[in-house]
Amino acid sequence: MTSSLRVAVILTLVAGLLAPGLALLLVEQQTTRQRVLAELQEELDRSATVMALSMVEPLWQVSPELALPLISAQFEDRRFVRVLVSDTSTAIPMVDYPDAELVNTSLDPTLTLETERDIQREGRVIGKLHLWMSAERPMAAAQHALWLQAGRTAMLAAFSMALILLVLRRRVLAPMERLSQDATALGAGHLSRPLTTAGTDEIGKVSRAMELMRQALLEAFDRLRLHASTLEDTVNQRTAELTDANSDLKSALVQLQAAQRELVESEKLASLGRLVAGVAHELNTPLGNAMTVVTSLDDRWGELSDMMASGQVRRSALDALVNDTRRGLDILHRNVGRATELVRDFKQVAVDQTSDARREFDLAQVVNDVLVMVEPRYKNTPYQIVTDLAPDLKMNSYPGSLGQVLTNLLINALVHAFDARPKGTVFISSRPLHSAPHWVELTVSDDGCGMDESVRKRIFDPFFTTKLGRGGTGLGLHIVHNIVTQILGGQIDVSSHPDQGATMTLRLPRVAPERKEDDSGAV
Repeated sequence: MTSSLRVAVILTLVAGLLAPGLALLLVEQQTTRQRVLAELQEELDRSATVMALSMVEPLWQVSPELALPLISAQFEDRRFVRVLVSDTSTAIPMVDYPDAELVNTSLDPTLTLETERDIQREGRVIGKLHLWMSAERPMAAAQHALWLQAGRTAMLAAFSMALILLVLRRRVLAPMERLSQDATALGAGHLSRPLTTAGTDEIGKVSRAMELMRQALLEAFDRLRLHASTLEDTVNQRTAELTDANSDLKSALVQLQAAQRELVESEKLASLGRLVAGVAHELNTPLGNAMTVVTSLDDRWGELSDMMASGQVRRSALDALVNDTRRGLDILHRNVGRATELVRDFKQVAVDQTSDARREFDLAQVVNDVLVMVEPRYKNTPYQIVTDLAPDLKMNSYPGSLGQVLTNLLINALVHAFDARPKGTVFISSRPLHSAPHWVELTVSDDGCGMDESVRKRIFDPFFTTKLGRGGTGLGLHIVHNIVTQILGGQIDVSSHPDQGATMTLRLPRVAPERKEDDSGAV
């Protein structure tokens, strides 16, 4: 900082002292040249007039020797260069002083002036006078004087510069250097060393202000150390409290995760229980019909046995018994066949959902098997299920998990979408994805009440339900999302608007990704 300030001051002094002197020197040199030439011109005119008058008699008498003493006396002045006197009648030079060969040819032509005068006698021109004078010697003397003046100016400027630098060093640079050292020490944290505050000028005021700042910093650091000690004790206490709270939170999280797993398993069992209830309801009709037929046939065979015991067997009675038996067997065959189909479908669905084994299956067949189990829930309601399933969509995946997803979606539509509505329809469709040949798309949509954006964004969150306190657990769609993304390896999207229904779109790979054995029961 001090070095750069010294250089700046020196440059300022040079620019402030020497530059004006140099400019003044150039101006003075120019004005001196003009002044010397003007004085030379005046002397040339005066001398030409005097010499023209002096040359009248020598020229009239044709006596050049009379003119030479006068001319040589004039040439004592070193400014005179040449004098040429000629007769107008002969045009022959009478006087040429000095000889033309002796004239200095190295003279500066810009500093050489000439003039011409007529030599008259009694009003008649008898000759011509040519006079040359040079300003080189006066100009050299003037320039010498200018250089002497420039030297004096330079010496004065150097003396002034030295004096100013000395004062600047003692009053500005040295105090600022000490102030810079003190500031550096403050910046390095050496607050115990007092600052030098000598002087009453501006630098002294700054130094005293920095000393006050040092004292204030010392006091602030003392307060900070005291506060830091107290703060450290507070931090240790709070850390211990947070550690205890963190342990409690970890224990609560473990319990919560265990409870969540139990709720998920309970939800899966509840889903399977609903299937059992639906199948039991469906089996009641064919089995009841079969029991009625068996009871009726038993009564008719009792009547035949009584007729045979009394020996009054009639042909018409035998024909009626045969016809009734044939119709009863037909009814029994159809009802027992229906019960067999229900048991077979339930067995497949139950095995899939309990074992969740991987196998190859037709997507439409799995969907229809699930509908057999779910349709009893829709049977006595004003709601219906409509399907549009593409044939021959072969998959190698987990049909039990897929069935559970479809069951949860259908039951969710029944509970939430058609809440107290007079009618409604659920549409189930499947199709191959042409943009991704190894994927299929399964869509479950309804024309129910729909959802607003705040509900739609949270339907897959665990324990989120719009039926809180009214039988809703908030796990149905959470389980659906986990099964689709983690077990089936697919994606599920939902689109819905209030009073415009909802659409669940499942994009599933035809071949599900492999999963670890220990994850087979995880959802």
